[in-house]
Amino acid sequence: MDNKLIARFKEFYTLETFQVAFYKAQANSATDEYYRRAFEKLVQIEQGHADYFANEIGNANEEVPSLTGSFFQLAGNLLGESVEPLGRHNTCKLGAALENEAIKKYRMFIKECKTKNYLIFKYTLMDYLLDEEFHTLWLKDYMNSHPG
Repeated sequence: MDNKLIARFKEFYTLETFQVAFYKAQANSATDEYYRRAFEKLVQIEQGHADYFANEIGNANEEVPSLTGSFFQLAGNLLGESVEPLGRHNTCKLGAALENEAIKKYRMFIKECKTKNYLIFKYTLMDYLLDEEFHTLWLKDYMNSHPG
């Protein structure tokens, strides 16, 4: 595994870990059961993505970035707590923006896999891209049906 691929895995691990922190903050502060359950589901899926990248980094005998309990956890919690008083609409809007950023990055990484012979990772990345797209659809639907 080359250094560029390892760097990409670390980048995605960081992105997914931030999403986990943000969605956990939403789930923990939610008073509506359906809304909370949706964010718990988002946490579960995004944590699976983060775990995959951590595993691949470890398989390359590289150190997984130490993010839990750090700045990202704090940022996710602060962001989650500061957005909640602004309403679920704005929380979903920010979540969709995070998901859109992940979608762009996954699409670029999938293209890299095709051109740099990382085909072994392509289908996993496509699965994760689909997850991000589905998350965006749910967030936008909830946002549109619960206007701020």
